[in-house]
Amino acid sequence: DKRFNGTMSGSLRSLARRAFAAAAVRPVAAAPKAPYAHMALRAMATGPAASAVKISDELLEKLGSLSTQALIDGLWVMGWPTSHIMGARPLTEGQKKMVGRAVTIQFAAARPDIAADKPGGTESPEYEAFELVNGKEVIVMSSVGPWESVGGDIKFLRLHQNGVRGLVTDGSVRDTGVLRDYGFPVFSISTTPRQGPHVHQPWSCNTVINCGGVVVRPGDAIVGDDDGAVVIPAAVAQEVYDIAHSREIVEDIVKQELTENPGPPGKFYPFMSGKIKPESPLWKLIESKGHDPKKFKHTAARPGARAGTGVPGAPRARGRVGPGAPRSISSYTQTGASYDHVLQKFAEHKACAVLRTPIEGACTPAMDAAVAGGFKLVEFTLTTPGCLDSVAEYAANRPEVLTGVGTVMSVDDAKRAMDAGAKFIVSPVIVPEVVQWCAENMIVCAPGCQTPTEMVQAWKLGAPIQKLFPGVMGGPNWVKAVSAALPMLRINPTSGVEIDTAADYLRAGAGSLGFVAPAFPPDLVANKDWDGISEIARKIQAAVKSA
Repeated sequence: DKRFNGTMSGSLRSLARRAFAAAAVRPVAAAPKAPYAHMALRAMATGPAASAVKISDELLEKLGSLSTQALIDGLWVMGWPTSHIMGARPLTEGQKKMVGRAVTIQFAAARPDIAADKPGGTESPEYEAFELVNGKEVIVMSSVGPWESVGGDIKFLRLHQNGVRGLVTDGSVRDTGVLRDYGFPVFSISTTPRQGPHVHQPWSCNTVINCGGVVVRPGDAIVGDDDGAVVIPAAVAQEVYDIAHSREIVEDIVKQELTENPGPPGKFYPFMSGKIKPESPLWKLIESKGHDPKKFKHTAARPGARAGTGVPGAPRARGRVGPGAPRSISSYTQTGASYDHVLQKFAEHKACAVLRTPIEGACTPAMDAAVAGGFKLVEFTLTTPGCLDSVAEYAANRPEVLTGVGTVMSVDDAKRAMDAGAKFIVSPVIVPEVVQWCAENMIVCAPGCQTPTEMVQAWKLGAPIQKLFPGVMGGPNWVKAVSAALPMLRINPTSGVEIDTAADYLRAGAGSLGFVAPAFPPDLVANKDWDGISEIARKIQAAVKSA
């Protein structure tokens, strides 16, 4: 088995030795009874751990010259999944910036046979990983839990001696004071006084791992600053740098301009079209600084599609109470903080203006009138002409208003809404694939329901808000009975809510309310009576506050 020493990790070598030893003492006919031999062969049938693309020293340093925010944006523009190692925070405020190639360590949960089979001494996977450090590497350790120790003083002394560029883990570290003295950057969920071996064991070195909800391959670039640690896949590192670098140039130009000539950033943002529009204010600004705007085509971005994942070890799944909702990380995936922010705004403001009109050109001015009257939650329905254009305008220029899209009947509808900048999704009925897609991507959605059974179905699918639509007999009394029996629901009556019944619905247990025709009387919209709509909005706000 010596021929494997150069290419196999300690754990796999140990497994192979046992397999070969078992095969040597058993006759061929008995070979199927030697489970280690089968396991060793199957363990080799995997894809390559590292990408075929290697990051040069020059490119590594260029990546390290950029902010983590710019690098995240680069991957975001390309449509790649999130690369922020969620929850891993700088151990020391103001610690130096981190950049290096990933050397990975995977921990396995403790079990007697795991402890017995793990290679010991210098062949233990973490020590093998430490010896791969040669001045330009970052150790990335995948823990079994956020509060479990992945190591401390003595272990990490070796990393210090080998010139490690940094350490990242979705677990915790011990001996904080000594680690700070070593001087290399550390990103972890927390610190802990506890030992780790009784909980987990280092099991593999330089394999593909999941750390903080992010896939890490050996050789990927790891960059960390005050905002956190991000992973740049080696396979696309050059393209990420090119995009991120161009974005930083544009943002530096814009910041300089706004510093010298104060004004709202909305004059230059967002980059919605896939390229900078000719003769737009941003185009002219870039030209005035001696740059060619056509070279910045990669500054396209979707305001509603910043990627993210939940924090490792979070006590509950987003969008579902009870069993955790399945996750599918994509360019549409929102952060846990964003998800909670949407729900908090619904709980705070309670009243949502829902615009549905067939009148061309009325979309933005009608909603502007409602916002002028006090609405902070707004929903543009897809059946309204110009809906997504208005959503994009609000996403860019009205950050104080939480903007959603209604009448979403398919996943494609939901994606178009998020592309435009929506923060939440509403449907008139339960469309299971839409609810599930939103839950997987941590997007708040509110499907239409008319019975308690439908509301529970929506809740189980992952909808945190249940829209009561259309109205039901009994009104507030119905809401009172259902919310008392099913307190986990956030009921959002939309049809049948009037100004004079709004407070009754809220006192009965409704979490929020939707106002359609009462907020936008068709005759006022047709007559462009925007002042009239603003006055109605003020009355609605007063009614809601009286609850």
